[in-house]
Amino acid sequence: MLNIDRKYLISLDESTLKKQRIIMRIIAILLLLGGIFCLINPLASSVVLSKIIGVLLLLSGIAMIVGMVTNRSHNLWPMVTGILLGIAYIVMGYVFITNPAIGMISLAVVLAVLFAFGGVMRLITGFRTWGMPGAWLQILLGVLDLIITYLLVSAGPLMSITMVTTLVGIEMLFSSFSCFMVAGLYKQN
Repeated sequence: MLNIDRKYLISLDESTLKKQRIIMRIIAILLLLGGIFCLINPLASSVVLSKIIGVLLLLSGIAMIVGMVTNRSHNLWPMVTGILLGIAYIVMGYVFITNPAIGMISLAVVLAVLFAFGGVMRLITGFRTWGMPGAWLQILLGVLDLIITYLLVSAGPLMSITMVTTLVGIEMLFSSFSCFMVAGLYKQN
């Protein structure tokens, strides 16, 4: 999440603002193109998405193991646990890269769990704050989260992959629009 303070932006010089504006616009365009690609061709983009996630998991696992070994302390068990977690990241990254379908299905399961948890929490919050403004919205969003959970779990593998890629595409589009708005803030007043 970006925290853009207008007072800070006003104090920056024009060349710094121009660099930031260009970077934000490039990021926004890349997110827009990626989001459109995810929505137009969800199966092809799911393979790319799975490989990107796999590479990030591999790098995270390697970094975690290196960090645990180089910064080892006198406690053995935290280091062993960190190394085992790093190995798990590497294995998951390998699976995401070599078998994108399995990687995306496992991502669909993780998203289903997150949506279920979020839906239950929103329902609890909505019913606890019943009578306050916005409580009905929490209940509505909780029900929608549980419907998305059901759709992710009950759909077949191909549909689950398509739904995950579509959700990622929609998120990329919204992030793109946010980056375009932030780039608009980088102007000298």
